[in-house]
Amino acid sequence: MNQIVVNQKTSNIDGVKIDASTITVLKNTVLDDTLTIKLIDRSTENLTINVENNAIVKIIFEIQDALKTEANYNIVLNTFNNTNVKFLFIADVAHEGVLNFKGNAYNDSNIEFIGSFISNKLTAKVHLDLLGRGANLKVRTITVSALNNNQVLDVHMIHHAPNTFADMTNIGIASGEGIVKLNGVGEINQGMKGSSAFQTLRGIITSDKAQIDVNPILIIDEFDVTAGHAATVGKIEEEVLYYLMSRGLPEVEAQKLIIYGFLRPVLDEIDDALIKEHVEKIIDERI
Repeated sequence: MNQIVVNQKTSNIDGVKIDASTITVLKNTVLDDTLTIKLIDRSTENLTINVENNAIVKIIFEIQDALKTEANYNIVLNTFNNTNVKFLFIADVAHEGVLNFKGNAYNDSNIEFIGSFISNKLTAKVHLDLLGRGANLKVRTITVSALNNNQVLDVHMIHHAPNTFADMTNIGIASGEGIVKLNGVGEINQGMKGSSAFQTLRGIITSDKAQIDVNPILIIDEFDVTAGHAATVGKIEEEVLYYLMSRGLPEVEAQKLIIYGFLRPVLDEIDDALIKEHVEKIIDERI
């Protein structure tokens, strides 16, 4: 696996250019191994990642922040023409902070953005612009709050070019007195014919004091498009829970099994064993 720990000495990686504030996957590069990028305790709060023309890469981007002061991260991902990028974002901020993620997708680029937000108190703003014809964007996120965790996730996808496709699925889970707020916005500008925008927001509550708000929004300024949204918030279905308990599982374990069924498509994308173990440990503690 290729690994970059930002602002620490990093060995050379073929096809990747690295400096203090920018990481570039060079044009025509195909990385067979996952590229792991880590920010530890604000080694930097501003970073740009460029994936140049015709490059193919899978990136795991992890923030580990144990500092006790407020964080403010600004991350930019540029995917240029005819690229194929799978981008897994993991945010673990111990105190509180604001995370701004900006994505720019150009002609015929394909982005799969997968986000795991398991911080204490965090406002995460994910703004994704489809700037080139044929750009394709798929977003899947999980946000987990417990105790008195408070997390807000805003995902905003805007179509600036025709024949573009965007789809988001955001899942929030709250237990204890945890709070999750999910805002999903899909926007198609005038003249962006042949574009598609879809979104699904789902909240799962496991205690009476937990709170989840979901706000799906579509802004459509063109007729020749396809769009749709769905949003649900509720507790785990009693029939499913009863079925598992009738097979001998304690209630807590039955709840975890059901919840992990929703989370597994995201967790299975983490092929760094240590990162996956860390994320699963935090989620397990919270649910």
